[in-house]
Amino acid sequence: MFRAIRLEAGAVQRGGREVCGPGAPLFVDLTPEPEHLAFLRDRFGFHPLALEDAASMDERTKYEEYPEATFIVVHRLGPAPTDEGLQARELHLFLTRDALVTVHSAPLAEIDRLLDQFADQFANGASPLARGPDFVLYRILDAITDAHFDVADHLTDEIEDLAGEVTGGTTEDPELLARILQARRTHALLRRRLAPQREVLVALARPGEGRVRPETAPYFRDVLDHLLRVTEEIDTGRDLLGSVMDVHLSSVNNRLTLVTTRLTLIATIFLPLNFVAGWFGMNLEILPAPLAKVVVIAITLALPPSLWWWFHRRRLL
Repeated sequence: MFRAIRLEAGAVQRGGREVCGPGAPLFVDLTPEPEHLAFLRDRFGFHPLALEDAASMDERTKYEEYPEATFIVVHRLGPAPTDEGLQARELHLFLTRDALVTVHSAPLAEIDRLLDQFADQFANGASPLARGPDFVLYRILDAITDAHFDVADHLTDEIEDLAGEVTGGTTEDPELLARILQARRTHALLRRRLAPQREVLVALARPGEGRVRPETAPYFRDVLDHLLRVTEEIDTGRDLLGSVMDVHLSSVNNRLTLVTTRLTLIATIFLPLNFVAGWFGMNLEILPAPLAKVVVIAITLALPPSLWWWFHRRRLL
């Protein structure tokens, strides 16, 4: 995939490599095929290390300044295809004074929607590229950050459901612990991916730094504020999830203690019967006293209900 949009003399050109000439605002969206990266090297002169990172879709979040361009790596997180956990999609961006290049292997709905919006705005005579490639970068990062609000809200709702089940006494569900652990893994992944992106936005929002114009820097500060709100919601969810785990484990331990106590009391009730049977040897036919058989049977029948009544009165049962 190779898509390019170019603005020159008020006219919009859409296409592939043929519209990627110098001297006019340009937006390029492509997949990391070797021939595409080779074109970026020849057309823009990007640093070999940046191109090497762009070819790999297993990079950490980063912000790096090169003489030719600013290289940025961010992650867009969303539900996994299996509906278990999250899936991270990696996005690489090159920002120059007159161009923005995005590189990604998996489709990103935010970029597709942005291109559709750009087409409508171009048709109406308004061009986001006229405000500079850095403003297009802002639009992309803003859309990705807003998408993370939905992810964080969904996870918060899931944690609240888990908390309701735990406090409602449904600890016997064998899948409850697995769901809690899955939610913890999901939150850990979300925080691990989003926390470093704050540093990227801090660098972009700093006036006079990099290739972001002073008039565009406030927009990145707005995106940074949104991201901070997302991370705060994630931190709140993580604390709530830890409390849910503690309550669940306490409930399981309490149930285990109750079962152990009841089994111990049952064994205690039958212990005197074992003593009576062992003492008399169950040889009732040869007992010397004529009423011995009746006494032994009476003691045997009276001990269990007596012990049960005493334990119940002491609220041990």
